[in-house]
Amino acid sequence: MNEWRSTTGVAGEQAGAAHAFKLPVVSVIVVNYNYGRFLNDAVGSIYSQTYPNVECVVVDNASTDDSATILLALQARHPQLKVVRREANGGQTPAALDGLAATSGPYVIFVDADDTLLPRCVETHMFVHLSLRVHVGFSSGDMLQASEDQVVLGTEHAFNQFFNGDLGKKAGATRAYRHSFGESWPPYHVDASLLDRIRFVNWTTNQWVWSPTSGNCFRRDALGLFAGNPALRNLRTGTDLYFCLGINAVSGSVLIDEPVAVYRIHGGNIFSKRPQLDHVLCYQPGCEGDSNDEAKAILVDHLIDHADYFVDRGWTPFDYARLLRRIDCSDPANTAAPKWSRRSRVANQLLARFKTIAPVLGAPITKGLMFLSGVPWRKILTAR
Repeated sequence: MNEWRSTTGVAGEQAGAAHAFKLPVVSVIVVNYNYGRFLNDAVGSIYSQTYPNVECVVVDNASTDDSATILLALQARHPQLKVVRREANGGQTPAALDGLAATSGPYVIFVDADDTLLPRCVETHMFVHLSLRVHVGFSSGDMLQASEDQVVLGTEHAFNQFFNGDLGKKAGATRAYRHSFGESWPPYHVDASLLDRIRFVNWTTNQWVWSPTSGNCFRRDALGLFAGNPALRNLRTGTDLYFCLGINAVSGSVLIDEPVAVYRIHGGNIFSKRPQLDHVLCYQPGCEGDSNDEAKAILVDHLIDHADYFVDRGWTPFDYARLLRRIDCSDPANTAAPKWSRRSRVANQLLARFKTIAPVLGAPITKGLMFLSGVPWRKILTAR
């Protein structure tokens, strides 16, 4: 078991006396569209956090209900609350990006307005992040599932599958953090055994293993690797899928076996329509809220567009080709194309951008990846 009650030593005390370094600001961004009835709970849960350094921004996506009135009342109650009002509802992703631009903390949590954070949510994420020896791009805590005002499930399905095995255990990967500048942190109720209940997600993972939006805490610099994709402005939903798959593929992530938020199911959810039930989907594939295929496709495009950036910063061309192979998906834009083309977004993008990607990965690796992605030999041999 990890032990965090050790002293920092004379050198640490002298450093604290010389300069009172603060705990990092955690920016919590609430995206709201016509969820005025839930805003008091969502915003109230953020300002009730046990962690001492939180900023909150609500992005209102041109709501037509009573959200404007409720937000004014919330600002009167919490003068530090910032509200960004969009003139049109462009979907979840553009609103999240607007919130990101309006905040400054090095850690970011996106919250759906119909969810609530548990009181120790931010504290839990930050204790884990500051205690890690492997500097991952984001952490994901478990979520309770509530039907209206009743908790009906205590865990999330993807978490259960991951924690049922021995995946992701790393010996010696943590050192319990103790902040000794000014008031000591974390408080003594934080149980360091939490660090024994985390799992690292391998960068080769191409399946969803995390909590939905409100359970995740991102490094801002990791978000910055993917937030500049101009195609995101047209992605209405699937924001969490895009960021989680992309950031994990590049920088990894960690799962925390502790509930940090409540996923509220109320019948009007865009995606999940019912609590999770084994062997029964809780959503309708291809429904209005299912933009997962589009999110995966624009992630592939972004990784190919910026291959030179990533390969120049620690990736070998071979490993980057493996990453593209792992993250590949069907191509939603090519429904009338040949079967091989419909099956692989990577295949189409490598063909279209061979002149720019081959100098980065090398022609042999690029053509090998084209072959593995299903590109016909005649097209591979004539690629220029």
